[in-house]
Amino acid sequence: MAPTDIRVFIADDHEETIQKLSEFINAAPGMKVVGTAPNGAALWEHFSAGSNGVDVALIDIGMPEMDGLTAVGKIKAICQDTIKVIVITGLHGRNYPAEAISKQADGFIAKSRHKDEIIEAILRVHKGEMVYLPDPDDPAQPTVMPERPPDLSPNEMRILCLVLEGLTSIEIADRVKMGVPSVDKIRRVMLHKFGVKNAAQLGAIAEKYGLCR
Repeated sequence: MAPTDIRVFIADDHEETIQKLSEFINAAPGMKVVGTAPNGAALWEHFSAGSNGVDVALIDIGMPEMDGLTAVGKIKAICQDTIKVIVITGLHGRNYPAEAISKQADGFIAKSRHKDEIIEAILRVHKGEMVYLPDPDDPAQPTVMPERPPDLSPNEMRILCLVLEGLTSIEIADRVKMGVPSVDKIRRVMLHKFGVKNAAQLGAIAEKYGLCR
């Protein structure tokens, strides 16, 4: 391994996935797989004392013993920016990008993406960029992450945070002392401003920018 190679670690509970990822990562110039883990507990054991010489970790979500998102949060709390983490998953139907970002992941990518996109994602996060490449067929994920959050009025910001708490329009209206039609209108305006179709997509972008933390 050349001294300048990007050292990659892969955590996934499917041996076939680890083998496939390892093959094309090792074949890419300038990077090398230096370790793997078959579950979250083994992953955490590897990084519990620091980055352990790893530059970029690809971490699956649905792993036994400790799920990938929990592991990411623990690893980033210990390692901070000494290691870059990409959450990689084939799971659909939940707002996983927002959860990954909330755990301080440096990237999110769907397993359905082409191998060249995964290689490019590793290169980009290693340089300090955030990478967002979800599955375009998953309606729970925004297809594009905006460069910056839109400007929101105080009412819009307040209602956004209540939407992210999971409150209905009726519950929000009661909380902010506003009519339900007015709340619904503000919700539609926010979806338009963010360029998304539903609350799950709204949450992914809001979480990235820490709008309601």
